[in-house]
Amino acid sequence: MEDRNITDADRECPQLAEFDETTRGQKDLKAMKPGEEIGKNWKIVKAIESDKGFNTIYVAEHVQKKKLAAIKVEKKTETVKMLQFELFVLLTVEKKNQGKQFCKLFEKGNEKDYNWIAITLCGKSLRILRKRQPGGKLSVACGLSVAQQCLKGLEELHRLGFIHRNVAPSVFAIGRFTGDNNSEMRNIYILDFGFVHQYMNKDGTLKPPSPRPWKYVGSLRHMPRAAYSRVEFSRMEDLEMWFYLSVELVKGCLPWAHLKKPKDVHDYQKQCRNGLQMREMLGGLPPEFVDIMQMIDKLSFTDTPNYNEIYGLLTNGILFSGKNEFPYDWEESEIQEFKNPPKPSAERASTAAK
Repeated sequence: MEDRNITDADRECPQLAEFDETTRGQKDLKAMKPGEEIGKNWKIVKAIESDKGFNTIYVAEHVQKKKLAAIKVEKKTETVKMLQFELFVLLTVEKKNQGKQFCKLFEKGNEKDYNWIAITLCGKSLRILRKRQPGGKLSVACGLSVAQQCLKGLEELHRLGFIHRNVAPSVFAIGRFTGDNNSEMRNIYILDFGFVHQYMNKDGTLKPPSPRPWKYVGSLRHMPRAAYSRVEFSRMEDLEMWFYLSVELVKGCLPWAHLKKPKDVHDYQKQCRNGLQMREMLGGLPPEFVDIMQMIDKLSFTDTPNYNEIYGLLTNGILFSGKNEFPYDWEESEIQEFKNPPKPSAERASTAAK
């Protein structure tokens, strides 16, 4: 393996500072110009903007191999070293040879004022893809298939001893279409590990809940109920956020999407567990969604989710929809966009080129 400037320290779990509402990163988009070099091997193509604004991200081209990558940049003056933890997670994934839901780490670098990593350049985020579909939602078969892949990424992350803690459509993206790799458009990548928590000790035992749980700073719409109660997150909270994401993909909205206060969202979520409010959230969706929600709600802090049972329920939903799982809803438009590229715009992205 070529030298990527990886050190033993990069493979040790870093200690992260406390997150709060101000944790957003020092965005400095477009500070680097096209053609500017970063490290010895990369040249900047353009700046792209993350959905959440936590990172400065560029598209860069390898000088010799002419291949594109996403370059994440973080100033050394940041109080919360999110990029350091993301590097640690990607190296752990690499060591365990985890599945296709994770980006590859190409290189890391340390410049005078900032640190950076080069990783797989993905395509559009699920957030953008959903909004571009008719009615702002995916077809049932497509949406359930995508939900399976998102859950697979979380399951693999959990097996490595991490919880994501920021599950939302913006942290999943499809593979980038380059003209002859249709299968990449059907692959869903899980992204952005800056908020990840290592919930498992090296010997496989669970770490006890922290007496000072972290302050949730993710999407209000996909916030798990534990975020308002300010208790330690577990695998259950990752799955609860995943469930809200899945409902939104297939139905196009969540019933509390218009609410602005965490307490109001929390109260609405509790009401949606039965009765008319549950019909409001899940009405029109395959009945398997009720079973999945009830399975997740029964989990405790120490429980290992039954991922296989959830996969089975999603598969049943696909079969009884009477529709084909493939092609995915966006494939035709992605091919057309590749053939007829749009003019440069300020569209938002995850770690992906639009």
